[in-house]
Amino acid sequence: MKTIIKFFFRIINELNFRIQGVQYEKISPKGVIFLKNRGKIKFGSNLKFNSGLRFNPIGGDSRINLIVKKNARLVIGNNCGMSNCSIFCSTKISIGNNVMIGGSVKIWDTDFHSIYPEIRRTPHDHGISREIIINDNVFIGAFAIVLKGVTIGENSVIAAGSIVSKDIPPNEIWGGIPCKKIKSL
Repeated sequence: MKTIIKFFFRIINELNFRIQGVQYEKISPKGVIFLKNRGKIKFGSNLKFNSGLRFNPIGGDSRINLIVKKNARLVIGNNCGMSNCSIFCSTKISIGNNVMIGGSVKIWDTDFHSIYPEIRRTPHDHGISREIIINDNVFIGAFAIVLKGVTIGENSVIAAGSIVSKDIPPNEIWGGIPCKKIKSL
C-alpha cells in the first residue's frame, strides 16, 4: 500500500511540474506540493519533499508551498530535503546542494508590501525584493524565517524559530530574533 501511495504522489507532483514548466531530475515527494510557477524553477537531483501533516507533524503547515512570480527564478541544488516549508520567490532564490530545510520554514525574497501607507493603498504596491542565496550544506531549523537579500554561507546552521534578516558567514551557528551568532563550527 505504501508503494502505491508513493507512486501516486510522485505522478501527481511530476504532472504538476511538467504542466508548470519545472525543470527537474529525480525527486522523492511524500505528499502533494502546492506549486504556482509564473517564472522559472529548476530542481537538481535526489530532492526529498515532505508535504503534509502526515509526513512531518512538527511542520505546522499542511504542505510545501512554492510560489514563483513572473520573471522570477527558483533554483534548488542536488540532495536537498524540505518539510512543509513555504518559498515565495519574486526575483531570485538560489538554494545550494545538500541543504536541509526544516518544518514550516519560510523563505521570502520580498517584503510583499511597502512600509509607506500611501503606497500600500495603491494597486502597484509590491514591496521591495532582493535575491536570497543559501549555499551548500546549510541546515535551517523548523519555523525559521529567511528574509530578502540574505546570503547564508556554506555549512552554516540556523536555529529553529530564528529570523534571518542579514548575511550569515560560512561555518557558523546562528539563532534568535533577530538572528545572532552562537558559535563557529
